[in-house]
Amino acid sequence: MMKELMCMTLFAGILLGAAAAENLVAYPAKALPVEKFAAEELAGYLTKSTGEKYRSVAENQPEAAQAAFFVGKCDALKAKPFYTGDLASEEFIVTAENGKIYIYGDDGPGAPMSSKNRAGTLLGVYDFLENELGIAWLWPGDDGEDVPSRQWLPPKDFSRRAKPVYSIRSMGFSYGKYEPKEINSEIGKWARRQKLGWTEQAWFGHSWHSYVFKTGVDKQHPEWLALYGGERRGPHCCTSNPDFRNYIVDQVLNHPTNKNMKIASVSPSDGYGFCECENCRKLDQPGTDYTRSVPSLSDRHWAYANYIAREVKKRNPDRGVGMFAYTAYGEAPETIDTFEDNLYLSMTFSKAYFVKPDIKEKFFQRLDKWKTKKVKIIGREYWGMHYWLSLPYIFTAQIAESMPKLYHAGLVGMYGEAQKDFATQGPNYFLVAHLLWNPEADSQRILDRYYQGFGPAAKSIRRYFDTFEQAILNNQEAIPDFSYRKLIYSWPEVLDPATLEKAGEALAAARKDTADQDTIWRKRVEFIGIGYDYTRIMMELLTTYRRLGQAGVPLTAFSQAGDQIEADKYKLPALPSDIVALWTTRPEKPLEKAEKIALLKRAIELGEARAKILRDNANLPAVSLGMYQYTIDKGIRPWHQTCIDELAKLNQ
Repeated sequence: MMKELMCMTLFAGILLGAAAAENLVAYPAKALPVEKFAAEELAGYLTKSTGEKYRSVAENQPEAAQAAFFVGKCDALKAKPFYTGDLASEEFIVTAENGKIYIYGDDGPGAPMSSKNRAGTLLGVYDFLENELGIAWLWPGDDGEDVPSRQWLPPKDFSRRAKPVYSIRSMGFSYGKYEPKEINSEIGKWARRQKLGWTEQAWFGHSWHSYVFKTGVDKQHPEWLALYGGERRGPHCCTSNPDFRNYIVDQVLNHPTNKNMKIASVSPSDGYGFCECENCRKLDQPGTDYTRSVPSLSDRHWAYANYIAREVKKRNPDRGVGMFAYTAYGEAPETIDTFEDNLYLSMTFSKAYFVKPDIKEKFFQRLDKWKTKKVKIIGREYWGMHYWLSLPYIFTAQIAESMPKLYHAGLVGMYGEAQKDFATQGPNYFLVAHLLWNPEADSQRILDRYYQGFGPAAKSIRRYFDTFEQAILNNQEAIPDFSYRKLIYSWPEVLDPATLEKAGEALAAARKDTADQDTIWRKRVEFIGIGYDYTRIMMELLTTYRRLGQAGVPLTAFSQAGDQIEADKYKLPALPSDIVALWTTRPEKPLEKAEKIALLKRAIELGEARAKILRDNANLPAVSLGMYQYTIDKGIRPWHQTCIDELAKLNQ
């Protein structure tokens, strides 16, 4: 396998044989931070790859004349006839001429590793390392850094020019507040080395917390809050109220968060509690079912967004307005034919759900309808989310099929949510990161490169992840839909015992493949093993929770009693009708006291095992401690504590 890696990009010649005086990487004498850092990165990886010492040096130092690599807009570069200063945002050019390599691009003055800063030169370096040296970053941290040994010989002359398809191309890793700082830093480096970025000054997140609740305006103007359950309260607001609308216009223009924004958010809050006032409901479609947990309220919400965009444009034609197309306002409105040209729609969806053909078809129909409204669309994806509980939900086929299709559909950006789950969802993340840079890249080749990082265990690890991907396809009928309660309840059928056994056999084969080698390959196989151990614990735990829920233990998403407790927590007037209907299809199955006690004890043991594997591996990008810790701290879905409390009651 190493021979195959060494043969990959033969024309690049591959690295050794330069005299010590030539092992230099030059950068401009008055370099931007990006240019200097890019030179340091290149020198560092050349050293790792060749085994020879490379170092970066300012171009005005005498020894720089012997450099074989020039990074940034060096004087040596500017003297060349192929130099051009005409570069698009984040664009870079890599040129080989007469044995010298020149890498430069469009750069901003900010921090090199900041996704907000233009860093064309740095992206060019990473592109060179990937394409000419065969380096790959499988996951964050040293163990995920795959650097084949190469010999460097000056390549034939060539030139490559590239720029990102999207200025917004980002993977946001959720719950970082609850993860160690060191691993968050490594995740940031990994994302930058995949050439991800967000240089557009734009945000689309839930805005009312910043504009209304954090400022105290909710106390000054309670009439602006949603009328829900007979009282005015958050987290939602009355989008038909003209004074509230005009206040949001002012916030888009003048809130400190929006000072330098090209696109400012007006997205509503998350969660339940949409306004029930007469004026809001007049804007909804006739026949709207308000008893559902998520009724369709697109017309009212997009009337609000379009009004704000129109008024903002009058006062600042350069300021855009962004809003999620999400939950109750995810569908295109019926009453608006064309949106204001400064309105940007951030469409939420997940390719993970495209394993169901009908969902995929409906999504693209939904997208087509939005496109008729002449609105600018930015994809807001879920590549990893709390519904999946850090389990190996592998859907590379859907990613490979849909990313180019979405690009050709006219999306102007793509970003999304992930979690620190590289041991369970690594192939997804690696593929997504590469397709965000180039949606038309060869997905199979990208995945081949990922698995090559496991050396002699490549085939076994591919079989391991393919087992989970195939199980999700084979067992997708077990998932009625992808709402939280239905998916959580269905996991034991999706990743069934036969799937776990087959995946375990593939992992055992991978361990055997690397058993006699004390190498990085063996460490990487064991990293994947963390994800497998976690998955086995979770499958038994979810199966146990489900049985306890059937026996009346009030576990959220596993029993109606648990869902009622959650509804009371959020002060819902009643349990939504669709949730009540769901529980009529899941009859209770009582347990004898002794059996119930035994299952509660087992659930507690498994819950503790889950917590242990997350905490023991917190400093690795294996499985997400953050998501778990967030639910503990916020008292969300307190499954473990509920089992402890129920056991205490039975033992009284």
